[in-house]
Amino acid sequence: MKVTMQDVALEAGVDKATVSRVLKGDHRISEKTRVKVMDAVRALNYRLDKNARNLSTNRSGLIGLVVRDFTPDWFSNFISGLDRTISNSEYEIILKRTEGSPLRAAREYGKLIDRSVEGIIWIDPENFPGESAAPVVTIGFRYPGSYPVIWEREFDVPTFETGVLAGRLILNIITGKPVPSKEIVIKSTYSRERL
Repeated sequence: MKVTMQDVALEAGVDKATVSRVLKGDHRISEKTRVKVMDAVRALNYRLDKNARNLSTNRSGLIGLVVRDFTPDWFSNFISGLDRTISNSEYEIILKRTEGSPLRAAREYGKLIDRSVEGIIWIDPENFPGESAAPVVTIGFRYPGSYPVIWEREFDVPTFETGVLAGRLILNIITGKPVPSKEIVIKSTYSRERL
């Protein structure tokens, strides 16, 4: 059976609202109470219900990644870099592919918006749906209103470092942290494979 916040409250001898405040880091909670609650959390192996939290905060905790295909040689390096950054946050990646089809691109974009993604990283320049309800980082191309990450040379491809950079950029945009500029230009790499 799943351990609830109420279970933690009973174990710690406090009310459910106090458990919630401790887990949110409310500074008004005494150290003694915080320790009691956190001891109960560990003893019961309590895990926060992200769906409930997302409903109460009106945030999904989701970032969409849209690519043309999963097979290019650069893909595993890029996704590894992106995952390195995103996994250190409270966000998760939803991966979609367009298969080079404008119809599929529009459908996958709609699914992401239906899931209330907080940001999108898009790597299929020929099938970008246009205006977006969520902030968008475009990789390898520019689109008005997006945050493009582009290369000095036209034929360079995403790398591990590009994934890290894209992850940091979308997290900064979503969380309201400063963004270095509206466009990021990456110095050339030596690869010749196209997107």
